[in-house]
Amino acid sequence: MVGYSTVTLMVKLATRTGDLNAFAVLAIATSMVAVAAVLNAWLGGSFAGKTGADFLKPGALYAYAAGTALTVAVGSLFKGLSLGPASIVVPVYGMFIVGGAVLGVLVLGEPMTAKRALGMLLAIAGVLLVAT
Repeated sequence: MVGYSTVTLMVKLATRTGDLNAFAVLAIATSMVAVAAVLNAWLGGSFAGKTGADFLKPGALYAYAAGTALTVAVGSLFKGLSLGPASIVVPVYGMFIVGGAVLGVLVLGEPMTAKRALGMLLAIAGVLLVAT
């Protein structure tokens, strides 16, 4: 929470100066994340013993799809923050929590309980209350 909250603040400050547009800020920030992620995976042994063929297996293909979706999501967040107030953009962006929960039920076959449904409805209501 602290990390994402700080990202929002820093993106707003970076784009507000007019020195960099949203995608320049995104390029800098994601380059730093990419380097850190690769180092963490490499040093943690995640790539030990892997061959080129391993990067064409279903797990890797899902990882590429995740990277594509994350690129769209984070790009949209940064662009949104450059265009509108963080107090509206961030709650709308935060709806990914509900979207992810719905996809878990629909695609992964996770159970939909009354408690989960209520939680999703309350999350939507919270976004509406915060963003309007």
